[in-house]
Amino acid sequence: MPPRRVYPSWLPPNPRERDELLKIRRLQATALGWMVGFLPAGWILILITRSADFVVPLTVLWLVVGLLIAQRVTASRCPRCGERFCEKTEMPYWYGLFNHRCESCGLTLVRDNISNE
Repeated sequence: MPPRRVYPSWLPPNPRERDELLKIRRLQATALGWMVGFLPAGWILILITRSADFVVPLTVLWLVVGLLIAQRVTASRCPRCGERFCEKTEMPYWYGLFNHRCESCGLTLVRDNISNE
């Protein structure tokens, strides 16, 4: 195993890293939106069909797709060091949805306050 590279925390991301961080941010927002959208989708389905027969299949489908999206978030790699962006092992799917910093090199998803452009 090669030694882990340590990057200074002040080093801003380059354009390629910014693009990859934006993808991770979008995946996190998609997964959270999907989970939050479950209740409104269930109510709309009940109102449209006027029956609760589809609630259980909708719930199972919604949870499976939500877990697949959350798994993609936690499996994403850090654009700077190449390690998993979220290395936590306790409930990794939930932690990955709220993680804003690479566990290995410290690269953050938070946008810079100072614009260099």
